[in-house]
Amino acid sequence: MKRSVIVAALAMAGVAGLAQDEVVRSPALMDGVAAYVNSATITISEVMNEVRRIPVPPGMTSSEREAWLRKMYSTALDAMIDQRLILDAARKTKVQLQPWAVDARVREIISNNFDGDATKLYDLLAERKVSLEDWKKMQEEDLLLSAMRYQYVDKRVSVSPSEIRAEYEANKSRYKMETAVAVSIISLDPPEDASEGSVEVRGEAILAALKEGASFADMARKYSKDSKAANGGSWGKVNPEEVFHKELADIVAELRPGQVSPLLELVGHGYIVRKDEQQDMRTLTFDEAAQYVEGYLRREKSEKMFKEWTARLRKDAYIRIFELPNAKEN
Repeated sequence: MKRSVIVAALAMAGVAGLAQDEVVRSPALMDGVAAYVNSATITISEVMNEVRRIPVPPGMTSSEREAWLRKMYSTALDAMIDQRLILDAARKTKVQLQPWAVDARVREIISNNFDGDATKLYDLLAERKVSLEDWKKMQEEDLLLSAMRYQYVDKRVSVSPSEIRAEYEANKSRYKMETAVAVSIISLDPPEDASEGSVEVRGEAILAALKEGASFADMARKYSKDSKAANGGSWGKVNPEEVFHKELADIVAELRPGQVSPLLELVGHGYIVRKDEQQDMRTLTFDEAAQYVEGYLRREKSEKMFKEWTARLRKDAYIRIFELPNAKEN
């Protein structure tokens, strides 16, 4: 069970393409070697395991699919090479983690991903034939990669106020508040028995109570039957056309902020909708956008600095890459 190399590549802000003279053909492909990186070997199967994690875009022809797979293979291999070089650099500079750091990371993973039950993790590792020791080693390497990234890239990135202002003035269209609507809904299920009353009867009673001043949130918590009931029926800010059935989205579009719809019946269910807030698309002011501009500039500088750093590591390393054969050669 390898770490997700593609995710790591994105987290490290991407990697540059390989130099042409780094790519060679060799009968060593028979052994499944994708690349040698100093004293480490990366196998084709290791790279392909990462590629298989990525959903294949639908609707591609066989030739388009092969081209896409090769691109993903190259991206994954690129990231794996840089990871090996960074880990080698950590060893050379004698960067070490305290044992408690790895233990804390393990506890965090068990808590967040396995409901705090370590046996679930152990069972998954056993199913995938990965030893606990090897898995912990992977977590240690992930922490080392993060530590090295911070030491050599992130903590060295700085953005001045003048750079933030210049970026905002040059690219205001990049910093917009998207259209969104805050919506609350009371959802009524068909009656389970005659004593419960029809959707129409219950809906009209709720509308009457709302008209007399009852709280929409209280009515939703009491009568609504969907997962948002506990939140007073609030869906937060959404794009109705992407989230709701067309009839519901049309109702939302017709409402003014604060207005409640009549009862809408769809396939035996009833819906009472309130538009809580309308947020139209607009360009953010400088004060509103400043934090996003700074974040954008930091990411841009971080990507550039990371590429320069890994380029230096590659320059001083032994790297030999074997070209992935064509399907007809397999």
